[in-house]
Amino acid sequence: MDGTFVISWKELLIAAIIVLGVYIAELLLLMYSSRGTGIRIWQRGAQAREMHELRKEIAEVKDRLAKLEAGESTITLPSQHTDTSTPYTRAFSLAKQGMDVGQVASSCGISRAEAELIVAMQRGGS
Repeated sequence: MDGTFVISWKELLIAAIIVLGVYIAELLLLMYSSRGTGIRIWQRGAQAREMHELRKEIAEVKDRLAKLEAGESTITLPSQHTDTSTPYTRAFSLAKQGMDVGQVASSCGISRAEAELIVAMQRGGS
């Protein structure tokens, strides 16, 4: 033995398969640990769109309030759309029609607690 180190193709192939297996295992572990990240990013986008709609509605309400305080007698109300702009607007109209909490939550895509609040507000205001 003169101290040379010889690797056969078979040994090299086995080493490559082991390295590839470790890489795949690491990739799967990374994907599993960050599985909910994509959903959270999508939810943040939906929340941003909803916040934009709510801010727009608030600006309209502030404008109407300013007109009322200024003493204007004619105020134009926003047109009633059959296609509601936010889930909460739709939830209010469904609660006004007498739907129960579960139906409001499922048809508008809001949480049960939000639906309970909307239905309670609608029933208290009637």
